[in-house]
Amino acid sequence: MWIYWPAILLSLALGICLAYFQAWFWTAVLAATAVVAGAVRSQYRPHLIAGLAATVVGIMIYSWNVAPFPHDLEEQPRFEASGRIDSIPTYDGEKSVFLLDTGDSSPYKHRLRVVCLFEADFQRGDTVHLEGQLKPPRPPGNPGQFDFQAYLANQGIYYNLNIKKAANAHLLSSAPPLISWIDSQRSRAEKLVRQVLPAEEAAILLGMIWGGRTGIDDRQYEDFQKTGIVHLFSVGGLHVGFLLVLINWLVSLSGAGSKGRFIAGVSGLLLYGTMVGWPPPVMRAVLMGILGLLAYLSGRENGLLNGLSLSGAIILLVDPALLFDLSFQLTMLATGGIVCLFPQMRTLFPRRSLLIDLALIPISAELAIIPLVAYHFNILTPGSIITNIGTTYLSGAAVILGFVASLLSGVSSSLAALFLYPAGMFIQLILAIVAGVKALPGAYLYVATPTVLGVSLYYAIMTLAFISLRIEAWRAMFRPAVGLCFIWLMVLVLPAQFFNRGQVEVVFIDVGQGDAILVKSPGGRFILVDGGGSQFFDVGADVVLPYLHHRGIRNLDMVISTHPDLDHVEGLTKVIAEMPVTCLGLPASLAEAEDYQALYDTAAQRQIPIVYLYAGQSLQLEEDFHMDVMHPQKENNDGDSNQNSLILLLGYERFTALLTGDVPAEELVSIGDRVSPPLTILKLPHHGSKGSLARGFYQQVKPAAAVISAGLDNPFGHPHPQVVSAVQESGARILRTDLQGAITIRSNGHEYQIQTQIASPP
Repeated sequence: MWIYWPAILLSLALGICLAYFQAWFWTAVLAATAVVAGAVRSQYRPHLIAGLAATVVGIMIYSWNVAPFPHDLEEQPRFEASGRIDSIPTYDGEKSVFLLDTGDSSPYKHRLRVVCLFEADFQRGDTVHLEGQLKPPRPPGNPGQFDFQAYLANQGIYYNLNIKKAANAHLLSSAPPLISWIDSQRSRAEKLVRQVLPAEEAAILLGMIWGGRTGIDDRQYEDFQKTGIVHLFSVGGLHVGFLLVLINWLVSLSGAGSKGRFIAGVSGLLLYGTMVGWPPPVMRAVLMGILGLLAYLSGRENGLLNGLSLSGAIILLVDPALLFDLSFQLTMLATGGIVCLFPQMRTLFPRRSLLIDLALIPISAELAIIPLVAYHFNILTPGSIITNIGTTYLSGAAVILGFVASLLSGVSSSLAALFLYPAGMFIQLILAIVAGVKALPGAYLYVATPTVLGVSLYYAIMTLAFISLRIEAWRAMFRPAVGLCFIWLMVLVLPAQFFNRGQVEVVFIDVGQGDAILVKSPGGRFILVDGGGSQFFDVGADVVLPYLHHRGIRNLDMVISTHPDLDHVEGLTKVIAEMPVTCLGLPASLAEAEDYQALYDTAAQRQIPIVYLYAGQSLQLEEDFHMDVMHPQKENNDGDSNQNSLILLLGYERFTALLTGDVPAEELVSIGDRVSPPLTILKLPHHGSKGSLARGFYQQVKPAAAVISAGLDNPFGHPHPQVVSAVQESGARILRTDLQGAITIRSNGHEYQIQTQIASPP
């Protein structure tokens, strides 16, 4: 029966999901429905029993193997641990990262993610003794942000062990000889690739062979995302397939029979899986490859759908948490799309044509992963169909040549280099295709994150379309299913301006130690006030833009910089470089500030007009919605950037919000008489520093809520306890991004609601 193993896999996945979400009510409803259905339609009883059993197994194995992330894990400033390194250490030029199996009886300390602020001279399989700071990962601070805490918990990891000095990391014993030889071979191959090829080509080739993005330029990686071929850096079915082609060709030269091909194929797959560290897509692809080799050896037909489903079920039985691993989801769905949709779609085109096949294969894969890519990356990539047709075989050739060079690197560097030069040429062709497709109109489109229910609905519709093509009695459902898919896509691409009409929205984005505030007008205009900034990471690229993309925001009506301090302005440069902006607002008194030069250069390049703001201006953005500039004056009175920071008063009927930048207390006092109490929202200046202590002002404006934008455990001690106390005495509710993540306030002009990303501690 063709549907049997797919049904088992889906039932197993359903059980894991029920356990993950602890949906015990729906578990009971499902069980009752299965019992009733089995009693009424007895011919389906064996299938229902098998599916129900697989669901129960999924619930049990997830509950036994994965502990939910506790919210009371304590930080330990001094912690010592010994154990075996359980992953291939990576080094990005600043820090080394690897996993440590401690063997601790506690499920929360059995596996640790180790971060060394230096290049650690260890390899997989080494036994080490480490001393450092034990700290649980923080939950995501913004809506749509990658949940690193949940990602680690699904791997049985609940703590980061941070080590600052090499003197606190000691080797106790080296890795077993076989693992040491395999990893040294990989290291030797990587070194040769970097010596032979230019840095850009070398990083991309190594990412394609071994997976990952170490050394790949951020902008280049974004281009791969926008053109839909970032999957090239997630080793899986594509890589394993080309590897099997290479092994089969090499073995055929020796004249070996089917048994020899089977042994060589399995050995090559196991070696490759060990060299790349067994990521989920490789586990799935290797299992499918072995099943295919077994089918070939036994002379049986290889059922691709059953093979895919069986390999997926085996992987989930071994590690049920992999169901929530993005690479596992993408590789299963993309392969499933090709296996299920391509043959059915091909029947719609009676004429045999290689061009039709080349187009339908990536279309089949794309249709299967559209909602998943939208959910995780907030992007649709119509151009990926063209890109995948152009790059699939080029990347395959590069992977084969790179793998051959890796094997030969231990024998002859000169011989290995002969294979790397054409591999580099193929990389250059791939880069040219990516650049060309990216420049096409409509090649990519940012969309808002769909809901889990919406994603589930899409796959239900796709399943209906698949069944209607396969079963004659359901054929009439095909066109309605296609129409529903089209409607789903139309809803997905609706602009952000379409939602929450009639409400003003102020979002204090969690950018760490800095300010970034998104304002949405009742009519759907978007204004970004400040963009955060840090010397340690790119806040604009890593935090602000992802949040805007999560909302489906494709353009900003205005971007405002309150003053040119790093933690307010740096992120704006990245934002205006990547997103269409109608105009840029700067304080007139700081127009000549040198720290604005990068912003000026980017604005000029993007042809963004600049508006200079000063006290007395009132921007009537919409009927009943205005933004008044309260401070500073047009001329700079020899004050520093903080004293000349913009103060903006937003007003929508009875809702008011005062955004204060980094102004000192005396500047707050100077505008007190121009702010009509009670104030709805007050953004405390300078992250709640002691310099913002103005008791009289707080008592005068009587804010309902006061927001402090600061970094968790920041070295400045923000916010100052006296400031917090003074604001509380005025009757305001304190909201803090360092403790509660992003803070969202919505109002219809009369009532307002506050939502925080992280729940406040009891």
